[in-house]
Amino acid sequence: MTEKAHEPITQALAGLLERRRMTQAELCRAAGLNHGTISRYLSGRRGTNLDSRGASALRKVASALGVDPDYFREYRAYRLRVITVADPGLIDDFYELILETARLRGLLEEAPDDAKE
Repeated sequence: MTEKAHEPITQALAGLLERRRMTQAELCRAAGLNHGTISRYLSGRRGTNLDSRGASALRKVASALGVDPDYFREYRAYRLRVITVADPGLIDDFYELILETARLRGLLEEAPDDAKE
């Protein structure tokens, strides 16, 4: 299974740079992206809700850092959106799976708050 970050992209990317002992400038060169793009990822002004262009940039960042793009949770969320657009019926399956997982982890009460009224 591929290693995955659970923190926001700002923290995940900063952690990878630190572990790789890589500067922002080195990452820019290795990924073929401009400094502004990397800076916006690190500051949280980019990457929280990826579109296809952002996903493409994040794939370059991941490659330059030697991780799978799925390392970043924002990329995983982007992929789920792409999949559910291609097959909207999967939304119900994902929803039920997520609810059941949340219940098993004790994160969700049996009845949603709006059903208690």
